Amino acid sequence: NELHIAGEIQMAMIPKTFPPFPERKYLDLAASIIPAKEVGGDLYDFFIRDEKLFFCIGDVSGKGIPASLVMAVTRSLFRAMSAHEDSPAKIIASMNDTMSESNESNMFVTFFCGVLDLNAGHLRYCNAGHNPPMILTDAIRMLPLEPNVPLGILKGMDFVEQETTFNYDDALLLYTDGLSEAENTAHEQFGESRVEEALHGRKSAEAHLENIKQKVSLFVGDAPQSDDLTILFIHYLGNENKYPYHLILHNDIEQISLLPEFVETVADQAKLDPETTMNLNLALEEAVANVISYAYPEGTDGLVDIDASVVEHKITFVITDSGIAFDPTAKEGVDITLGMDERPIGGLGIHLVRTIMDTVSYERKEEQNILTITKSY
Repeated sequence: NELHIAGEIQMAMIPKTFPPFPERKYLDLAASIIPAKEVGGDLYDFFIRDEKLFFCIGDVSGKGIPASLVMAVTRSLFRAMSAHEDSPAKIIASMNDTMSESNESNMFVTFFCGVLDLNAGHLRYCNAGHNPPMILTDAIRMLPLEPNVPLGILKGMDFVEQETTFNYDDALLLYTDGLSEAENTAHEQFGESRVEEALHGRKSAEAHLENIKQKVSLFVGDAPQSDDLTILFIHYLGNENKYPYHLILHNDIEQISLLPEFVETVADQAKLDPETTMNLNLALEEAVANVISYAYPEGTDGLVDIDASVVEHKITFVITDSGIAFDPTAKEGVDITLGMDERPIGGLGIHLVRTIMDTVSYERKEEQNILTITKSY
């Protein structure tokens, strides 16, 4: 009876209501833990902070009550460290240091931690000795992983952080080895190839979860469950119509006159006041003028794509061109206290953009210049 109560307390520590975020149509998520005994050492957790999904999965060495206690500590540390830190590597490093200090039982935890930017689809992740998740994009494959060491072995270890980008309809399957190593009566393992086969076909997160559990159950048959089995499935639907406002210009300075109407349309959606709208227009004009002036050789006709979105009190403009590599953010800051004769030529445009906008970033990707400017309101 006490073990039964302990199991209930343990399961109460992890999210069990699905869908967990019904108001967020761009995120489909499901998870399940099936302990091998009354209590187990597997865990998963997730929550949203600052429009980022923080999630983890872990597997404690050993089974039963000792593993369940370490599981509870691990989950609590994850919540504590990720409450104020966005880097998965730093979250894991802090957890590892804390767990290593008082690990007299020499138990360890294989652990995977991810932070998914729900607006941009950018995933940062860090692995601590856990088996690779499956990523579902245009193909099904294992997510590339740096192995790192499990949590709790040695204090002061460095953990490598990795990243990838999720597009609309991409998904991630995280699981413990209780899935891939589930054995039937002939001692054959379910294996990663069967896990991959079970993921074929477009389904909801919950349907994928139930399909995998059913296939494992049929494979195992009457064989006793030898290990905890945990699955976390994350289905991302956030990049479709990510930028609902579009404008395409030619690299002709006269095309700048088309920007005010475009900005006003975006500003109306955000219900901005006239002064803020005017400043946004000024910043966008300067940024686009930079592209028109420097991206394409003189006399060459090129295009400038402008995308815009209004999400969670934040306006984002993304300016893309296929011209020569040109990073306006590399220009050093302008000292506006200097006189005209003392100040170097150039740089005022990007200075103005930086002054008006909250964030300005540049990347060169697939032979394109991509300038992203964002303003919170």
